[in-house]
Order: sequence, then C-alpha cells, then structure tokens
Amino acid sequence: MAATGGCLTCRHPDSFPRSPMPPATDRLPSAASALFRSLRMGYQASPGLILVAFATTVAAAAPDALIAVGLAELVHGVMTGDGGRIAQAVTFVGVLATAGWLLDVVSDRANRRFADRAAVVLEAHVAHLQSSVVTIEHHERPDHLDRLSVLRDHASALSMLYQQLFSTLGAVVRLGFTLALLMSVHPMLGLLGFVAVPGVLVSHWRSGAEKAAEEAGARHERRARHLFTLGTSAAAGKEIRVAGVQRWLRDRYRDDWRRRYVPLARARWTSAAWQSAAQAVLGAAFVAAVAYTARGGVSAAGDVTLVLTAGSRLSQYIGQTVSQTQFFRAIWVDVSRRLAWLEDYAEAALAAADLPAPENLGKGIRLEKISFRYPGTDRLILDDVSLDLPAGKVVAVVGENGAGKSTLVKLLCGFYRPSAGKITVDGTDLGRVRPADWRDRLTGAFQDFFKFEYPVRQSVGVGDLPRIADLSAVKTAVARAGADDVVEKLERGLDSQLGANWDQGTDLSHGQWQKIALARGFMQETPLLLVLDEPTSALDAEIEHALFESFAEAARSDANASTGRITLLVSHRFSTVRMADLIVVLDGARVAEYGTHDELVARGGPYAELYGIQASSYREGYGMNGTPKETG
Repeated sequence: MAATGGCLTCRHPDSFPRSPMPPATDRLPSAASALFRSLRMGYQASPGLILVAFATTVAAAAPDALIAVGLAELVHGVMTGDGGRIAQAVTFVGVLATAGWLLDVVSDRANRRFADRAAVVLEAHVAHLQSSVVTIEHHERPDHLDRLSVLRDHASALSMLYQQLFSTLGAVVRLGFTLALLMSVHPMLGLLGFVAVPGVLVSHWRSGAEKAAEEAGARHERRARHLFTLGTSAAAGKEIRVAGVQRWLRDRYRDDWRRRYVPLARARWTSAAWQSAAQAVLGAAFVAAVAYTARGGVSAAGDVTLVLTAGSRLSQYIGQTVSQTQFFRAIWVDVSRRLAWLEDYAEAALAAADLPAPENLGKGIRLEKISFRYPGTDRLILDDVSLDLPAGKVVAVVGENGAGKSTLVKLLCGFYRPSAGKITVDGTDLGRVRPADWRDRLTGAFQDFFKFEYPVRQSVGVGDLPRIADLSAVKTAVARAGADDVVEKLERGLDSQLGANWDQGTDLSHGQWQKIALARGFMQETPLLLVLDEPTSALDAEIEHALFESFAEAARSDANASTGRITLLVSHRFSTVRMADLIVVLDGARVAEYGTHDELVARGGPYAELYGIQASSYREGYGMNGTPKETG
C-alpha cells in the first residue's frame, strides 16, 4: 500500500534533520591527530627508507652549521701566522664540506625514493576513500566539494610530508648550533634568537591568514576550472559555437579567477609586509652584533668572522625554519586534516552497519514514512512516503520530471540515507545492513551513466568484476540489454576499443552508450534488486516498451523467482510500463497512486489521465491496447 502523510506546506522544514551524517563528520579533526595519522600511513609505505632519510637529513645540519667554526679558526691562524692552525682549520672545513655533501646526497636520494613510494600509497588511499564512502553526499555538497578540491589538488604533497618534517627538524638543529656558536663569542649574542621571535610569530599568523583566504576562494576556483573544462572539451563544443557564448564563458572564467586570486593576493601582500618588517628588525640586530664584536680590533678578527658567518646563517636558518614551518602548517597539516576528515567521514556511515544482506528475499522491501531533502536545501524531494515492493515482482515507478523517481532509487541503493523514516529489507533496517554486502546484491543501470572507455568486453564486464573475463557472461549481458546491434556494427566486436580519444577507439552515440551501460547492469546473474533508472531514455518509446517487456519476462523466470528478486523500472513514459506487476505514480514528492495497470486505468486518476495523453502521442507506433504495432 502507498501512504501519504500530512500536507507538505503544513510542515516546518526544520522538523527534519538536514543531514543523514552525524554532525561530527562536518568538523575537521585536530591538527595533531591528523598529522599523526598521515605520518603513520607514510611510515607504513617504507619504514627503512624513513630511518635513513631521518638520520642523514638531521645529521647534515651539524657540518653545515660548524663550518663557521672552521672559517673562524682559519682567519685566526692567518692573522697570527700560525701554520699549524691554518692546516687544521683547512682540514676541518674540508672534512665538514665533504661530510655535508655526502649526507645531503644520501638524504636527497632517500627522501625522493620514499616520496615516490608514499605518493602511490597516499594517492591510492585518497581515491579509494572517495569511491568507497557509502553515500554520494560528499560529491554533491558544496562545502564538502571545497574540502575535497583542496585534498585532491594537494594529495601528492603528502608524500613529501616526512621530507619536509625532517628538513624542519634539521633547520631547528642548525639554529641550535648557530646560537651556541654566537654565545661562545659573547652570551649577549644569544639575544639574536629572541629578536627572531616576532618573525616566527608573524610566519605562524601568515600561513593561517593565507590558508583562510584560499579556503574562502575554493568554490570560485572549482567554478573556474569547470568553465575551463567546458570551454575546451569536445562534448560542449557544438553548443558553445552555436550559441556563440565563447566570450561570455571567457569573461565568466576570468571573473571567477579574479574572485579567487584578488583576496588571496591581498592576504599574501599584507602578510609579506609584516614578514619583511620582522626580518628588518632581525637584520638591524645582526648589524649591531657585528659592530659590537668588531670593537676588539685585530685580535677579534676570528670572532668577527664567526659572528659574520654564523650570524648570516642564523638569518638564513631562521628564514628556512619559518618557511618550512609555514609551508608545513599551510599545506601538510591542512591537507592531513582533510584526509583525516575523509577517513572519519567514510567510517561514520559504517558505524551502525553490522548485519549481512539476505541471501534471498522473502517479503520484499518496505519504505516506512520516508522523507528526504538534499543536504543544504529545505525542499522535500520525498515526503512521508510509505511503500511496499513485494519480493519477486516487477515494480514500475513513473512520474513527470522532478517527481522524485531517481531520488527514490538513490535511497534504495543506499547512496543517501532518508532524512526521516526508514527502509527495511525483509524486516531488517537497511541502515543496519553492511553497505558492501548490499551493493553485492544489487545491480542496475542509471540515466546518468558513466562512459567506461575500455574495450567493449571490459566496459560491460566491470558490472561483475569476478566474471569480467567470462566472455559467455558478457555476451549474455549484451543480449539481455538489446545491445547486439551495437556490438555487431563495431569492427572488432567485443574487442573494439570505445572512446575516440584512444588509439583505434570508436565513439558511440548517446543511445549506444546507454545500451552498453545497460548491458553492464545485467552482468550480475542473481541480484536481489535490479534497478533500471530511465535506462532507455535516449531510445524511442517503441524500443523502450519492447525492452521493458523483455526485462519483465526475464524477471519472472524460475531462477529469479527463487531469489525473490525485485525489478524496479523507472520511466517518465507511462505508456511503456504497463506490463509491470505494480505501478507506483509519484507526484509532488508523494505517492499519488499505486496498483496494477488495469487497476489504475479503471480508477481514472492521474495515471489514467497521463497514460491516455502519452499513449495518444504514440498512437502511430502503438496499437489501442498499448502494445507496439508491426512496422514491417
């Protein structure tokens, strides 16, 4: 039975939760926790290389900083004419330079090799997370898309996380050695370290300010990239030229990039000015330190050399430390937080899913007072819908565009969770069923299908990966989808490469691509739920009717009857689904009618009216009973 609840206009939009995900998944994890998780994952990529990279990168800091001592000793030996001291100083500087060079080479090789390995692990992890999230909400929420955009653009940077961390530690070690050397000349010179504090504080503020500006402009960047892809892709080429919107697209593209970069550039210039002021203070203090040390005359020549060498490197090391820390915080910590958020988001939906999917359907699927709104909107797409989908039946869902048909399909597939109500499978809450198990027991074809540009046998075979190499299964799926005519026209049949962008590739019409997608949906032999969401919308009504007839006949076979499989046909054409066991009519977010074709026609309601209108439109191709006429 279908049931409708209270009036949509009588219910306040806040009476439903805005998001099926727990609110905690909308918050970014703490920086410390996220960084630890990223480091742990990187360590697992190659523990041995990490140890080598750490030891050599940090050890290389000592020779670099201690060269100032060797140069000071060399100058002192020259000034005093002490040949032995000169020889020792030259040897010391040579050993330090050689050791520093060797450590730098080994460190660079180890870091690069580790980064290559980590890049594969981390990028694969990000791709897996995005595709394995139970729902598709994160692909359609603007705030989540902004986060994913930053993560996707900088995912490869995480592979350099350890290298940058070790470089930062090395810079800190250099700073320590340098301050110790300066204080060996005079304890007061240690104050140069305190003078550098404002620069460190400004750097800390600078990275946060620039990251906030970058985050605020993420949506403009996404839109600009969309416009660029739109203007350079073949798919939109014809309409762009016919409509003459090239200049309009270019202006919109420039406007979005301006909205993206003007605030970011302003933030960068402002922070750069403060950083320059802090560096100027440090520079003035350094000049004063050199002048103070030079008061000792010739006898202080070695100390002056030490202060000049170590002091100039102090400025360099502080700048390096600040830069590394800023980049570390702005990129690696920020991206790590987004990665940790995505991991938490993917896990959140699995927390309550602890039951397996049934092997067979005995009763069927029931929707109990289901309401749904898309995240970030107030309009209910489905409102208080109660509906039974009996096991072993062919159920058609019809309605005009925007009635909620595809949304109903998404809920049944688990792509979204209801805003209110629940869906049960043989009495078990679908939210308790492990998503991977449920997806193993359903299959289908969707109106917004994807074009897998592989050889035909693979493009179809991915519908059931364990049998992707089973040629017999692929041929059966192609036949069931009515795609034989498409394959027969291809020069190499099932071995033909699809997609004009590939060597010897063949492009297909939209209708032909749709048939390949439909064949992919028929690869699984015994699903519990077969969803066909406008799978033939690119084909004419007569072909759709014939295909639906064959789908319904196959659904009633003994093999499918034993599993209780439910076949769900979704169409906006009322005249092509009359063979279904049950027909659900959606209208205005509600179930308007529910029953067999004959029952609905006899009732004389919306279905009978719209069926009559559409059937009269197809009268030249259909008989009075709604079946196709012979055209031969």
